[in-house]
Amino acid sequence: MLIALLSLPHSLQAQVLRGTARFAGDDRPLDRARVIALLRDGRSIGSTVTDDQGRFQLRINAGGKPFAISMTRIGMAPTLSEEITLANTDTLDVNFSVVETGIRTDTVRVKSTPSLNDLRLTEARRRGWRVFPPAEVEKLRERSNSFEDLLRSTGFPGFVVPSRRDECIRSTRYNRCLTIVIDGVPLSGSYPNINPRDVYFFALLGKTEAAVQFGDRTPWGAIVIYTRAKGDR
Repeated sequence: MLIALLSLPHSLQAQVLRGTARFAGDDRPLDRARVIALLRDGRSIGSTVTDDQGRFQLRINAGGKPFAISMTRIGMAPTLSEEITLANTDTLDVNFSVVETGIRTDTVRVKSTPSLNDLRLTEARRRGWRVFPPAEVEKLRERSNSFEDLLRSTGFPGFVVPSRRDECIRSTRYNRCLTIVIDGVPLSGSYPNINPRDVYFFALLGKTEAAVQFGDRTPWGAIVIYTRAKGDR
């Protein structure tokens, strides 16, 4: 099994991932598997699906940043490779050998951790967000009947939680509505009915931090929520 880094014409200025995924042992192709290239902050820079022969090809542009490859299929937990860094015009040929619940390759070592939420948590801390981590959320959510209860239980003075659901959660600094962001998607209008037991971790972003991350969709700051995925406590 071999990975070859092949130079593409500079005019293309793109990176290409291509290869074949097969089941270990009997060499059956892994068809209809999702292949995703992810940056450190969890953002996807490209995805594709393997064909009936397990083959895939994916064009990305990581902008010189390290990324990881995730592969999964229904009934199989997502698995991340270690970080990869390619030149702007490199091609990475990878043959994946897939076993029951995980993926291994002879050329790119794949590990079951960190999970996507672990990567998101690491990136949130790196950015200096006010993070309410999983261990703290786990304690709070056991005595919370709603997401509003969970927020109130933190005792954090950076936001005001209203008593009525038709009112927004407000920033104490600006007295303006904070935007709710769930799994990277800013929501408009009133906030949804979020089950506190679905919350893995959340973070409070000030006006400037939110603008850097989400632009004008979060004008006065945001509460960023990431929900639990398979394997999260």
